[in-house]
Amino acid sequence: ALMFVNHHGPLPVGTGGKCGSLGTAYNILKTITSHRQSGEGVVLVGDFNSNADTEEVKQLESRLRRVITGTSFGGVDHIF
Repeated sequence: ALMFVNHHGPLPVGTGGKCGSLGTAYNILKTITSHRQSGEGVVLVGDFNSNADTEEVKQLESRLRRVITGTSFGGVDHIF
């Protein structure tokens, strides 16, 4: 089984919005953890509005493997 998650990140780019970069990453990971079933794989995709150098993406990378990052707007689209 597979859990597929699509995220569209807050603006302004690279800030994590109201929750901040770490708060946004935490909320994404918390949502995945609370809905994922045992043994289920996870694919997280989206326009995160955060490039690979942000704390948000680094925090997500601590739990998920980033497979690819796009080039638009400084690389704000990711697949984990």
